Amino acid sequence: MSATKRVSGTFNRILESYLTIYIGLGVIFAVLLSPLVLMLFTAFKTPAETEMWPPTIVPLDVDFEAFADVIFNSKIPIAILNSLVISLSTVAIVVVAATFTAYGLSRYKYRGSRVLTYSLLATRIIPPISLTIPFFAIFAWLGLINQKLTLIILNVYLNYPIVTWLLIDAFNRFPNQLLDSARIDGATRNQTFFYVVLPLTVTAIAAGAIITFLFTWNEFLYALTFTQTEAAMPLTVGIFEFVGDEVVEWTRLCAVGVFASLPSIIFFIFAQRYVVQGLTAGAIKE
Repeated sequence: MSATKRVSGTFNRILESYLTIYIGLGVIFAVLLSPLVLMLFTAFKTPAETEMWPPTIVPLDVDFEAFADVIFNSKIPIAILNSLVISLSTVAIVVVAATFTAYGLSRYKYRGSRVLTYSLLATRIIPPISLTIPFFAIFAWLGLINQKLTLIILNVYLNYPIVTWLLIDAFNRFPNQLLDSARIDGATRNQTFFYVVLPLTVTAIAAGAIITFLFTWNEFLYALTFTQTEAAMPLTVGIFEFVGDEVVEWTRLCAVGVFASLPSIIFFIFAQRYVVQGLTAGAIKE
């Protein structure tokens, strides 16, 4: 029995040691990062090397031709610009609309406000793919097919409820004492909102903006369905320029993948603390 306890104790100490935790996290990180690394390496290969068997991981000869073709001889730069316009416009609309909506639903409750709050969540319970045909019929009737405005509207629909719910929780946790102090000092409702509430909830608002940007930048289903022209096509659809019926241009496809990944990676690196703080705020009650 004592031997069993010693083995069990040793096993528990191994599991609880920082070294074991770091090794486990390192393995998970390596697995998650491996597709991005392989994509980056493939972008620097020659087309002939991508057809070799057994396949190589690190390129034998570094070749920049795929990046040059993507930048100078394809529609990808226009697609990147379209994605930036759609994503940033969606972020601006969603953040402004969700902030005012969430603050109103949090601080000025009325009969039916709870129903409205849950109705926002219900719009995201419906699978977006099931709404593709109704949306297409509506936008075709309005003459808005192949328009960036259509994708902005659709992405606002997808992200507005999520960000509103995120901000409702942030405003619910806002200290009432600060609001009372502002009113005692003579601040109006607008002044209280803009000069007291907003500066102290910027973390949650930034988290909502980042989530909206990432979701919009990577959205594919509606982008593929509602755009067929170069003028409105975002990057998630433009990347298919290098996927043919018989041949896939792997080097150029991976080069575009690098360009498609960079904004999200850079955006998240600089703003990850806002995401973590915004999503975990309120998890522990004082």
